[in-house]
Amino acid sequence: MLPRPIQNLIDQFAKLPSVGPRQAARFVFYLIKQPKKELDEFTKAVLGISKNLKNCSLCFRFMETTGNICDVCKDTKRDNSTICIVEKDTDIEAIEKIGRYNGLYHVLGNNGIKDFGEKNIQELHLKELIERIKKNQEVKEIIIATSATTEGDTLALYISRLLKPLDIKITRLGRGLSTGSELEYMDEETLTNALLSRK
Repeated sequence: MLPRPIQNLIDQFAKLPSVGPRQAARFVFYLIKQPKKELDEFTKAVLGISKNLKNCSLCFRFMETTGNICDVCKDTKRDNSTICIVEKDTDIEAIEKIGRYNGLYHVLGNNGIKDFGEKNIQELHLKELIERIKKNQEVKEIIIATSATTEGDTLALYISRLLKPLDIKITRLGRGLSTGSELEYMDEETLTNALLSRK
């Protein structure tokens, strides 16, 4: 039986994606062996997530608490005529890394969507997206960049139908993405091809 503080931390690490109890225990025992200074820095970084982050008021991407609009939304050099809809922040990082897209983004929900149901739909930022499109007359195209999973495809279809009355061009990433793949794990060439071959 492990001491309660160790077990509590293992339980927390085990909640992370792709981390099982064994891997979580390795993390904890690694941390235990670190000098106090290292542990204090780790603790400070974890606490900083809840204290120093909030969502951008336009795209809902995570940003520091020093303002209301993120750097991408503020950037006057970006193409305001295109909004790329993604499931989570890490999808933005994947798209930005390829350097082939210069438009704006809209994050539906920072954890993506696992179960497509009424409750989950209400938690997505779709109402805000519609308002954003109506306010910005420059928007000419919406790119739906959801993952190539059953949930992502269902969500893309739902969004397309929801936005259809706005009479705006709606495209979806090309099928360079293999079925079941998530954007954040795509290699740059595949993601580039999917972006350039959107329909």
